[in-house]
Amino acid sequence: MLIIGSRGSALALWQARWVAQRLEALGVACRIEIVKTSGDQLADAPLAQAGGKGLFTKELEEALLEGRVDLAVHSLKDLPTTLPDGLALAAVLEREDPRDALVGRRLAELEARARVGTSSPRRAAQLRALRPDLVVEPVRGNLDTRLRKLEEGRYDAVVLAAAGLKRLGWQQRVAEYLPVEVMCPAVGQGALGIETRDDGGEAQVACGRLEDAAARACVTAERALLAGLGGGCHVPIAGHAWVEDGRLRLLGVVASPDGGAVIRREISGAATEARELGEALARELLAAGARGIIALAGQRIVVTRAREQASELSRKLRALGAEVIEFPTIEIRPAADYGPLDAALARLDEYDWIIFTSANGVRHFGDRRNVPRFRARICAIGPATRRAAEERGWKVDLMPDKYVAESLVEAFAGEDLAGQKILLPRAAVARDVVPAELARRGAQVDVVEAYRTAIPEEAPAMAARLFAGARKPDWITFTSSSTVVNFVRAAGAGALAGVRVASIGPVTTQAARRHGIGVTVEAEAFTIDGLVAAILWAEAVS
Repeated sequence: MLIIGSRGSALALWQARWVAQRLEALGVACRIEIVKTSGDQLADAPLAQAGGKGLFTKELEEALLEGRVDLAVHSLKDLPTTLPDGLALAAVLEREDPRDALVGRRLAELEARARVGTSSPRRAAQLRALRPDLVVEPVRGNLDTRLRKLEEGRYDAVVLAAAGLKRLGWQQRVAEYLPVEVMCPAVGQGALGIETRDDGGEAQVACGRLEDAAARACVTAERALLAGLGGGCHVPIAGHAWVEDGRLRLLGVVASPDGGAVIRREISGAATEARELGEALARELLAAGARGIIALAGQRIVVTRAREQASELSRKLRALGAEVIEFPTIEIRPAADYGPLDAALARLDEYDWIIFTSANGVRHFGDRRNVPRFRARICAIGPATRRAAEERGWKVDLMPDKYVAESLVEAFAGEDLAGQKILLPRAAVARDVVPAELARRGAQVDVVEAYRTAIPEEAPAMAARLFAGARKPDWITFTSSSTVVNFVRAAGAGALAGVRVASIGPVTTQAARRHGIGVTVEAEAFTIDGLVAAILWAEAVS
């Protein structure tokens, strides 16, 4: 008797039972064993952030390799293009409808700002390109869970695979099938694959008798396209192949996450050359501009900034195809004592300069009661700090060319600071380079605590999950010395063995090296854009 490994969802069990019936018709007895996967346990996390499509196959493949099951039935769009050693795709079965479907409302009927649910970057990007006026929101869970969320009124429509709806007999709920030229499907969508041990045993031989040659050729081309682009579930990549007039046609799409750029190409050739067609189309898409969209495809990058500050860096990395993991090592907290800051605010007109060394300093200074109008000139370190000040209507008079404390001191070289009063609102723990040097030049510098930084309580546990497993992240980014120090406290420098490190500037790099952390790249411009550029450079030359 063959044991079929399956996830426990209604759709997965339907697929497993259908394969069991096909095998039993050939005289092969079967039973189904439910295997809970990581993807099932992380049902509320967006797939791309939770770890990718391997979440739905890892435990099944472990059960195969350990001999606890003999075959596993997968939706091929969930199966990574590279299988573990010792396993094989024993059969590709005839394909169900590969299209995406809208449930709830037709695309043309959705009004501006209508909420459409999908957690697929591929669907979201193509939707945004088609209808930038829609609000695309994440929705996770099994098929029935997503339909229930629609019924509860959380969305005006959801995008689902037509194949799953049809297999469960729910096709009457479809408002509109989206043509492949409008919404190109995921690689392997609608096709079922059977994975077995690659040992020529009973399971591999029996499952091979269920093979559909046309479906195999199509998904081979699609999976070769995906492998050639180096993408995964976190990159908006689509590919669909079909046989027409005896030839295999393959459509490939690469889109930016916001839908602003969509690159679409098509190729055709003999079905016997399916893999070569997929590889050729990948090269064509890369040459047409896809390389810039997916420059960091397949790279898992950890962002250590405070949660409220991480979005800009995360967004820029995701736009380049990276799988971003937000692991805040800093938590911004209120000052322990606002007395000195309040006293400074009460006599604000006495100051000649206010120096802001971070956007946090601007925010916490500006949010403290009602800041009176002041005559003081403002110096800001870095464009983000300057932007935060200007958003409050404050004119920035001085910004150093480089965004470290030493450069700020140099920026005051042309100023006569003798007798000048300077207010410096900042974090409770910060370097004393600026106040010490300005005081040496004759200024009276009042340093007041505007906020504190701390290690989030969940940081050690999250570090253990991220860095103790077999697959560590590819990169970690540090944007301040505090992110370095707090990471070491939470995880230890040894956790970064085998992980490349990107630093935003020399002060951060020095902090890393003091703690025994080797820095792979350091940004030339000490900004978020500079940090991203440094990672891109390292990837290009590696």
